[in-house]
Order: sequence, then C-alpha cells, then structure tokens
Amino acid sequence: METNSGSMDVFIPTMLKFWYTIAVVFIMGRFFYYPNKGKKEYLFTFLLLAAVIAFICILVKRVELSLGFALGIFAIFSIIRYRTTPISPREMTYIFLSAGIAAKNSLVPDDMPFLKLLSSDISLLLIAGLLEYFLFRGKVICKSIIYDNLRLINPDIREELKNDLKQRFGISEIEKIKVGKIDAVKNTVRLMVYFKDPDENNFEDE
Repeated sequence: METNSGSMDVFIPTMLKFWYTIAVVFIMGRFFYYPNKGKKEYLFTFLLLAAVIAFICILVKRVELSLGFALGIFAIFSIIRYRTTPISPREMTYIFLSAGIAAKNSLVPDDMPFLKLLSSDISLLLIAGLLEYFLFRGKVICKSIIYDNLRLINPDIREELKNDLKQRFGISEIEKIKVGKIDAVKNTVRLMVYFKDPDENNFEDE
C-alpha cells in the first residue's frame, strides 16, 4: 500500500504539470497565434507536439537526460516531417516554443516552486503577446486590382480614387496605391493597393 501511495504522490503532480503545460501551449496558440491569420492545422501541431514531448520527457526523466535530449526530439520531428513543407518563420517559432515549453515544464525538478514555473511561462506568453500586437496587428497587406476608371488614377485626385475603391470593393484604411500596366483599349489599369485589414477579411496576393 505504501508503494501505491508513493506512486500516486508522484503521478498526480506529474499529470497536473502535464495538463498545465498543455493549457499554456493552448493559450499561446489559440489566443496569440490563431487570431492573426493562424491555421488550424498548426494549432493542432502545437498541442500534440507539446503533448508528445512532455510525455517523453516525463517518462525518461528518471534516466537523468538533459534538456538537449528534449530539444533533440523536436529536431528529429522537424527533419522527418516539417522539412518537406514550407513553414513561415513565425509558425516555426511557435512550434519551437511549444516544444520548449513542454520540455522545460516536464524536466524541471519536482521540488521547484510552482510560482517560478508559472512566472517563466507568463513571461514567454507576455513576450509572444507583445510581439504579436506590435509587429503583426494592423499589418499592411497588398492586393492587385484591375481597375476600369482611368480618370481617377491621376495623382492629383488620389482621394477620389480611394473613396471609389472603398465604395466598390470595401477597401478602407488605404495606405498607398501604385499604378501599373495601363490598357487604353480595354480602359483598364492594374493597381497595387496597400491597406490595413484589422478584421482580416482579405488575404494578401502572392
């Protein structure tokens, strides 16, 4: 009975720490990554990658392996799968954060005060949140438009052009307009319109 009691004394805190880690990664992915043009498949990746690394670290912790082992697992996953798929630096950073948080929280000594663990995770979330807000919120995107009113491309009446684009296409907060190829026969012109899209109703042309 003492052995079972001792096992439960270790098992319960370990599982609480595991689910706490998953909660931290979920908050990071759902509230910081996903609202800013995030993809569901990457949110799925963040959570399951963190879960797998956390469990591996928990199970091998008694072997006294270092943090480098946990990060090495992440590197193996990257080589096996992610190397064949184009991933933006932002998404790759979140994948690394998910793996790092899982490894960190799983490998900390059992006698470390929970407040220190909480403080480290809050610091990481705070940094991610601030960077998302100041670097990506209100980001200017570019859209190519074939426009059919050559009269309004005159730089002297640029405000009229902006108002017409807003009324016809719903594009507001226009920062800049570049005039491209003009087709006098079809009476059209190619415009590159740079504007802010706070509601994320548009995607940027490639």
